[in-house]
Amino acid sequence: MISMNTTGISKALKEIRTYDRSMYMQITIQMRKDAQPLASEVGRDYPEETLPRWKMANPSNARSDKRPFPTYSPSAARGGMKPKVTAGRNKDNPRGIVRIQQMTAGGAILDSAGSRVSNPFVKNLDKKHGGSSRVGQLRSRVLYRAVARRKPQVEAIVAKAVATTDKIVQRVINS
Repeated sequence: MISMNTTGISKALKEIRTYDRSMYMQITIQMRKDAQPLASEVGRDYPEETLPRWKMANPSNARSDKRPFPTYSPSAARGGMKPKVTAGRNKDNPRGIVRIQQMTAGGAILDSAGSRVSNPFVKNLDKKHGGSSRVGQLRSRVLYRAVARRKPQVEAIVAKAVATTDKIVQRVINS
């Protein structure tokens, strides 16, 4: 997990959310806008091709409860990267203020399948797209590496998030 020590920003956002919802919404909307270029850039790292038979949505690929297994679409996976802003709601499990999240089922499966179980599908994904499955651990075939390569951009987004929060809070205080 890529992280920066931003002491106080999560707590400040949490307090702002509690006392002034409209200010919190202004801040989070601006943070999402600032992080969107990174999300789009990271999305471009999703591969054009994956396992040969996975793309096909066919009845023989149906699960026992009759829902089809999510298909992988490169364009959907690339466009499915979205920035999310949180105020760190849980003290025991702190989360970053801005994170990039894969919103499509196929893209999420390609990126993180194998965190809970290891089966032939997961092993084939590991072989084709790198990585090795360690059951019970967070993993990423695409997203983590793509963000890690862009660490200076991530740091700039976090710095801008802090500055944005300060600017909006100061504007409200001074008005």
